[in-house]
Amino acid sequence: MESKSYLPKDHVDILPCMAAFAVVVETGSFVEASVRIGVTASAVSKQITKLENILSLRLIERTTRSLKVNAEGEQIYEYCKLVLESSANIFRVKDKLVDNPQGLVRMGVPKSLYATCSKLIPGFLSAYRDVNVQLVCGERFDFVTDSIDVGIIVTEKPPEGMVARRLFDVDFVLCSSASYISKVGLIAHPSELAAHSCIPFVGDLDKQYWKFRSSHENCDVPIPGRYLSDCPEAALTATISGVGVSCLPVCLAIDALRSNQLIKILPDWIYKGALQGTAWMVYQPGHHVSKRIKVLVQYVMADLSRLSTTWKLM
Repeated sequence: MESKSYLPKDHVDILPCMAAFAVVVETGSFVEASVRIGVTASAVSKQITKLENILSLRLIERTTRSLKVNAEGEQIYEYCKLVLESSANIFRVKDKLVDNPQGLVRMGVPKSLYATCSKLIPGFLSAYRDVNVQLVCGERFDFVTDSIDVGIIVTEKPPEGMVARRLFDVDFVLCSSASYISKVGLIAHPSELAAHSCIPFVGDLDKQYWKFRSSHENCDVPIPGRYLSDCPEAALTATISGVGVSCLPVCLAIDALRSNQLIKILPDWIYKGALQGTAWMVYQPGHHVSKRIKVLVQYVMADLSRLSTTWKLM
């Protein structure tokens, strides 16, 4: 942080002395001031002396039995008491922030879970009216450079040095519409996909190849994509419309599968893609994580935990 010309080191160093002087004036006693501050009376006296020396002003007339603030001291006290008032205001703000979370939270979410998470945010905003949310879509985040407060990442190994809370496994399903299959016929083996209209989304790092595994075989298939989008929701819409075959996150396709808008293809094969894995809620560690981050993490984790139990394919 750039040093301000009106706050040189000497000005900062006398802040404790200013606070001590204000307490002395208000209590009228070094002893009572020392009890309130929590140091010895001798330490309070030294702070007052230091303030007088820095200012080259005598502020208090002392005797063995009493002290009296002089005219110069009265003027200096008007500014010193602002230090105490500022301290009190900071604690008032702290209490407000702790009791009533507020401010902006930037949340990073991968493409495969963006639609699901975006449906949760309106309910959160309704529950916490003083918190604002920016939902950022992407597969990889630099939490510092990108100013991400909390993120969901899909990985088998969450980053070291971060708080990582496990959410669920992110699975994909190969599917198409019944109308598409009725035109082209059933698909019996992944290798046949090379001759089909396939709909990868750009977020799929393996979009040129789809990788499958069965109980007895692995199969990597080159995919001739007719329609590409960086949005999995666009791939879902195109698949329902009969454009071709897609490999979609189960959480995105589950409703269309249950309503028979989509049918599962190659049920005996498991798709293995770069975007699969375990989803984690990740944020910076620390004893004093902002309350607005805490409540968002708790809210989203609770809802995702509930929803993930419904993402089961028969």
